[in-house]
Amino acid sequence: MLPMQPGDVPSNYADIDDLVRDVGFKPSTSIETGVARFIAWYRSNYQF
Repeated sequence: MLPMQPGDVPSNYADIDDLVRDVGFKPSTSIETGVARFIAWYRSNYQF
């Protein structure tokens, strides 16, 4: 782990209420499922 770097965001208070109201979209994927899917995708596309 490194100390905070320029541009790092110490906290995030994302609010999607406007998105839901304006376009009717509300995410339904949990963070656990989303991260697991991203890792699987990343590993299949980037060999390290």
